[in-house]
Amino acid sequence: MMGDRGWMYHRLDDNDCYTDEFKIGVESFLDYAFSQSNPEFCCRNRIKCPCSKCMNQEWHRRVTVQCHLTKWGFMNGYIVWLAHGEQPLQRRQRH
Repeated sequence: MMGDRGWMYHRLDDNDCYTDEFKIGVESFLDYAFSQSNPEFCCRNRIKCPCSKCMNQEWHRRVTVQCHLTKWGFMNGYIVWLAHGEQPLQRRQRH
């Protein structure tokens, strides 16, 4: 799933409108996060919200996470989605 994640921190364009890249990226993130079968990552149709307010401390449904990410953006430095089932880069390279 890894790739260029610059979109995560470029929500708004010069006119303060949400970028298409951000909107598409959020949908891809949500699809990935909600596809996890391990209850550590997705439980009772909820995931940890990686917005800058919840910071992976609160569990929410998809629509709430989408709203939070749109309103507050992703927490700083959340490039590898560890709380959502993604493996650290070092571990992925060994396999």
